[in-house]
Amino acid sequence: MTTAGPVRRWIPGVVALLLVVSLAPGAALPAQASASWASVPLTVPSETSTPALTGAIGNLYNTSAWARSVLLRPTNGEECSGSGSTSGCVQRFAGGDIAWSARTGAKVVVNGPVRTAWWDAGGPSGFHGYPTTDTVSGLRNDGSKQAFERGVITYSPATGAQRTSGSIHLAWGRSGFEAGFLGYPVTGESTGLRDGGAWQAFERGFVVWSPATGAHPSMGAIRARWRQSGMEEGELGYPATDEALGLKNGGSSQQYQRGTIVWSPSTGARALTGAIRTYWSATGGQNGALGYPVGEEVRQNNFVYQLFQGGTVYWSAATGAHSTTHGDVHNRYNSLGGAAGQMGLPLTDKLPRAGGLVQQFANGWLVWGPSTGTRIVGHPTYKVWSINPGEFGWPVRDTWADSRGTHVAFQKLETIWNDATGELYSAEAVDASTVVFLGDSQLDLDSWGEQGARAAGYPRQVVRSIGGIGYVSGSPAVGGGSATDALTQDRILLPQGNPGLVVVTLGGNDARIGATDAAILSQANRLWDELRRKYPRSTILINGVLSRYDASHAQRRWVDGLVTREAALRGWPRISMAGTATIAGAAGDYLDGAHMNQTGHNKVAPLYASALRYVLGK
Repeated sequence: MTTAGPVRRWIPGVVALLLVVSLAPGAALPAQASASWASVPLTVPSETSTPALTGAIGNLYNTSAWARSVLLRPTNGEECSGSGSTSGCVQRFAGGDIAWSARTGAKVVVNGPVRTAWWDAGGPSGFHGYPTTDTVSGLRNDGSKQAFERGVITYSPATGAQRTSGSIHLAWGRSGFEAGFLGYPVTGESTGLRDGGAWQAFERGFVVWSPATGAHPSMGAIRARWRQSGMEEGELGYPATDEALGLKNGGSSQQYQRGTIVWSPSTGARALTGAIRTYWSATGGQNGALGYPVGEEVRQNNFVYQLFQGGTVYWSAATGAHSTTHGDVHNRYNSLGGAAGQMGLPLTDKLPRAGGLVQQFANGWLVWGPSTGTRIVGHPTYKVWSINPGEFGWPVRDTWADSRGTHVAFQKLETIWNDATGELYSAEAVDASTVVFLGDSQLDLDSWGEQGARAAGYPRQVVRSIGGIGYVSGSPAVGGGSATDALTQDRILLPQGNPGLVVVTLGGNDARIGATDAAILSQANRLWDELRRKYPRSTILINGVLSRYDASHAQRRWVDGLVTREAALRGWPRISMAGTATIAGAAGDYLDGAHMNQTGHNKVAPLYASALRYVLGK
């Protein structure tokens, strides 16, 4: 950039008048600008001369038809200051200025409110620095704007000329500048907020900035809710994101340092904070089962809850956050008093189970079956039911308690939980005339064991026979485990009470799979101990393995001897069944290699009855 050298200062009256005209409508330079530029030689044209146009300023004027059309004629020579990278010049024209610096190049500043605001702030040596763009006019509502080194000046007739800069200006830009949802700025930037924050007001909202969060727009119903919370001083803190638009059903949301505000046309703006917000987000937010929040968080005693379109979320320090979503389980829970009622707080969400739905609460489970509705089931009973619900069916009545324990009536059986023993039982009535059988498929049909027990004085019988099961051998009917596992895990439920006799008839399947002696004895002792714990006052008798005397049953005879000898060592009543089928003349009365037909059972039964009476001293 070349500049004119020092010239003589002469201002005839007519030229003085031209100088005043050349400054309109910006009027006289502000004191700051005058001081900054006072030492710069001023070239003033004579009545007949035209100020020189040179360098970048002259090049812009001479090559841009638009610049010539808005600036008209030069009224002064260049006014320059600085040197090297800090050098800059301004030349006045009838319609504005051309300002040049080594950093920004030459730009046009058109007469008007933007130019006035620039010069009022000190021009190129003031707050804004040199322009980095030309003046842009014809914006919405007759607005105009221009970018400078340290910000942008934007003007509209309704808002006046306002400066935006830095992060706030960028946030305004993300919203679409003056054509976007914020509209024109209506104030300058204000500082002094908590943690060094700042804000600026626009026609339809604000932009708020803090060092920790950056600058983000704040407007509409979401801003109104933020104001209710105390803005940056409140529980939510500063906005941490721009508002997210276009959510489900026309909704929007905005994240804050310590929460979220969510809005939809049908629910309004609601705040979400803490664990409830985290849970809601993790379950799909407004797109999940809960939908939009319809209320604010409510604290009640030691928990908090919040209502949503699709249900309610509860939280406590002890239970964490869980929801009840609309449907039969939710309705039943509310009818029982909700979190403050009979069931207490939810400990899980609603879960699918066996074609129905279940949900755990502090004081039990709500179990919904397609044909039975929602029923209350206690924790211990539910644990057993959930392992194999098909064996029980759905609960048909809420749990209840009496002197025997805590009952649940299922479709297929009734159960009783006994707190004293910590055991779940079936609810069949038993007494001294009752025999309880636990065995394998040797108890199928009207078995030799059942017939023999009736003959020995036990007309009431409860039979648990599971094909394939043994002390070691497992069966899918009880989850793949052995009789020992099934009994200790309550997968086989025996009746509560004090039956006169408990009989174990196992071992044949252990012989079939070739289980080791050590495994059989270890598991047999576990099972017998569990039976003694369940029935401390009942007689427990161990049957051996029914067999023939032929070689194909050698392993069955071996296991018979193994378990009856172990029972003898422990002082348990026992009956060996080795070779009994041959002795009874039933060696040919088999359905296959191991299972008798009914004729065979009938032949063996009298021998067993006689042995049973003898062992029991009857």
